[in-house]
Amino acid sequence: DDEGDLDMDTYITAYRELSKFFEDLGSLFGFINSDVKNKLDILEEYRQSPDTGDNYETLNTMIQYEKQTGIIANEKKPSGSRTLLRLHRALEFVASLFKAVSTANDDASVGKLAQECYDQTLAKHHPWLVRKGASIAMLTLPKIQELFAKALPEEKLNLRALVTSVSEEAYKVYKFTQSVYEQNNILDLP
Repeated sequence: DDEGDLDMDTYITAYRELSKFFEDLGSLFGFINSDVKNKLDILEEYRQSPDTGDNYETLNTMIQYEKQTGIIANEKKPSGSRTLLRLHRALEFVASLFKAVSTANDDASVGKLAQECYDQTLAKHHPWLVRKGASIAMLTLPKIQELFAKALPEEKLNLRALVTSVSEEAYKVYKFTQSVYEQNNILDLP
């Protein structure tokens, strides 16, 4: 936003919209979407708390509040900072995939593109079994033209422009969040 911070309500709303795109794309994205929705619900619960919700208005206020209160280190209940870190990692994959899709031919395999993007982003955060399961699920993804027809049936024109725009915005949010987490030395929350 204008003050150089990330508004949590906007982040949650935008991520929910993004997840709608993936709902119809098969088991891999259904599995990911379920996890994303759970994490968004956790953030929303923190944000809507009558006692502490104001501390979760922006990314920076959330991190400072959780560091000061020790919530960030609580391993019994996922902190907002830890929860957002997981979404942040997934956002890098989404931005990378959308960028790849926006520049590929219509007959390119989304599965192959997704695998390359996954290997460069999320794979480093997942154990072997999850990586193997993701690889198998990605084999079922369609060609780009089928993906667009399935996920965005009402969008006949400017699909590439839309996907490019989403990728660019996702990268901006990713880079900002990465910077804040680096400055606070919390990129490795358990």
